[in-house]
Amino acid sequence: MQKCEYVGPSGQHCTEEAQDGKSVCIWHDREADKSEIDIKEHLEHKARAMESCEGYELYRANLEDAFIIELDLSYANLERANLRDASAFSVNLTGANLLKADLRDSNLRETKLKDADLLGANLDGADLDRADWGDNAILRSHKIAMDLTAQGDAIGAQMKYQEAEDTYLIIRQRYESSGMTDTAGQFFYNGMVCKRMQMPKWSVNRFWSKLVDIICGYGEDPLRVIGCSLAVVIGCALIFCLTGMSHGGNVYAFNFEITIAEDLRTFGFALYYSIVTFTTLGYGDMVALGWGKGLAAMEAFIGVFLNSIFLLTFAKKMIR
Repeated sequence: MQKCEYVGPSGQHCTEEAQDGKSVCIWHDREADKSEIDIKEHLEHKARAMESCEGYELYRANLEDAFIIELDLSYANLERANLRDASAFSVNLTGANLLKADLRDSNLRETKLKDADLLGANLDGADLDRADWGDNAILRSHKIAMDLTAQGDAIGAQMKYQEAEDTYLIIRQRYESSGMTDTAGQFFYNGMVCKRMQMPKWSVNRFWSKLVDIICGYGEDPLRVIGCSLAVVIGCALIFCLTGMSHGGNVYAFNFEITIAEDLRTFGFALYYSIVTFTTLGYGDMVALGWGKGLAAMEAFIGVFLNSIFLLTFAKKMIR
């Protein structure tokens, strides 16, 4: 008999025999009638034998209570499949289509879900502990949307960003209900990015959303607030060195005709002044000159804002 000609994205060849008059086996034929086959028993046998089921066409397959630990189902079509109560520990679902699949109460611990499509999937009660979602947990629809944006297909990108946002919400809610809030935070962040990308490109809302992302990662990254604060303090200190500062009757400003050591001393004074201004301590022993006074007022306002953001994001992470 002729072997199935299916070759998966991983380069792996199917070992099953092809159907009569066809080049692929029944498992890689989307149109083939599988109603007379015990699909669950077949997959359980494959799992015990450690054989691959890459690219299997399992549309609406009934796999309730299936015991398929460590089975390779990468790039399989499991659209609307019933995997309720399935034991799918460490199953490889990379690139799998799980559109509207029923995954209620299934064991998906340590599963590989990179590039899997979970749009509309029911994850109630599913165990997703230590599941591998790939780099930064970016879903396939999100990646497709970014590619479409680069190609100039705004309508297609908008649709894919909406799909990605909906899927991120489903997964985030599952992790939150399981108490895994750190992982949920990553999906919340990705969902907010997708939401931003659906806004009009030059709108105020999109600009504000991007600013919040840069400053604090939508409340998920306190280190970003620290980085922004350091950038503001050092940047303002350099400007104060140019505008000049008054201290004890002396004026301090960069003078390229004197030694580097003196300029470094001036920068030290400016850095001190920038820090006390940013933290709104305002000891009053130093005063900015010229338009540096306006900059100092602006820095104090930004300092209050960033300090508040840091407290909120830090408290949010610690309360979790």
